[in-house]
Amino acid sequence: MNTGISHMKFNFVSLGALVVCASIASHAAAYGDVSPGMVADKFVDALQHQRFKDAAAMFAPEAAQNARKTERALKRVDDSLGGFSTIHPVATLPDGKSIKLEVPVQKNTPFKVQKFVQVRYASTASDGQPVFYELNLTADSMAPKVMSFRLHFPAPDAQSTKRANQLVTVINR
Repeated sequence: MNTGISHMKFNFVSLGALVVCASIASHAAAYGDVSPGMVADKFVDALQHQRFKDAAAMFAPEAAQNARKTERALKRVDDSLGGFSTIHPVATLPDGKSIKLEVPVQKNTPFKVQKFVQVRYASTASDGQPVFYELNLTADSMAPKVMSFRLHFPAPDAQSTKRANQLVTVINR
């Protein structure tokens, strides 16, 4: 009989340990195991597959106060530029002058983030010209969110500057 009681105690202890481990694993999966890099990969994948609603949903509420407007802006970028399918990581943005556009356009909303992660990308637009992207993600919260998505159009000369300004105008409509 003694064996049955100790076996039963072992089962309760094992069950309790299993519940604690499952709870910790569930909490980690929900928050801690999601890195800014994973969020960046999901964001880029959404852009590459034209899932603009999914990409817009990854923005922090402070950054994209209207997810629908953000979704439409991302679609306009794709419609105007093309090239999301060719987006790939790069180590740095190019030196020199560029025309920048932020999606969504920030309305001087203060962001209370101390730490952030920046990931840079490049693609080739449908006109064959390069476009660079800067994705900034929160790094100090439990679940990383997109803070901003900036487009950089190289503008080393008058013709490139004209192209960049025309694209910014079309995208901002």
